[in-house]
Amino acid sequence: MADEDYTPIDPQIQNLVKKVDKCIAKFDQKRQVLQDAIESDIEAVKKDQRETRELRLTLAHESGDTSSNIEAASRKIASVKQWLDQKALISGDTDTTGDQDQDDIYSVLIVHDDRNARDTIWNYAMAVGTEKQFTMEFQEAKNGKEAVYLHLAGASFDLIVMDDQMPIMTGIQATQLLRKMGVKSQIIGLTTESGRQAFIDAGADECHENPLDTA
Repeated sequence: MADEDYTPIDPQIQNLVKKVDKCIAKFDQKRQVLQDAIESDIEAVKKDQRETRELRLTLAHESGDTSSNIEAASRKIASVKQWLDQKALISGDTDTTGDQDQDDIYSVLIVHDDRNARDTIWNYAMAVGTEKQFTMEFQEAKNGKEAVYLHLAGASFDLIVMDDQMPIMTGIQATQLLRKMGVKSQIIGLTTESGRQAFIDAGADECHENPLDTA
């Protein structure tokens, strides 16, 4: 019986195996982040469905009640129109008669782990964009790592509004990584007064007190 070959594995192969294992771990991590993002999007869609049904009931009530106060009905109708415009701007489903010039589109990434805070930032940014006659496009991320992965996937934005205190990866950590990746977007950090300088040092263009003052 021939002697078994106990020759050690080529060091180059061992090195390649380690690199492949690292890639597998990174892809698993990215899959988990994307899965969490999808679950968050599903919850957001469910919330929009509930709001849409409530608005429809409001319109049906106003249509059937001819004795209702005209001023109150007008306010409700205006509220519904504003809600529809907001959702159209967020989703990018604005009704246009021709191709929109990409130079007229202002893209915003909102990075915050709190849904209500993201909605507040949406509303504020849209109000500013409307005043300046911008066509706004929005995307969101629930933590810094999701924001980084969006850029790794090829996304780019004119403005990034970045909260600091988030799970998985903070806003300061994400800002540092984005700048190292060569991201040139304007980044506005949302943090406390004590965290302002650290955010600026990480690469933020400016900082605002958290929570955002929309007054």
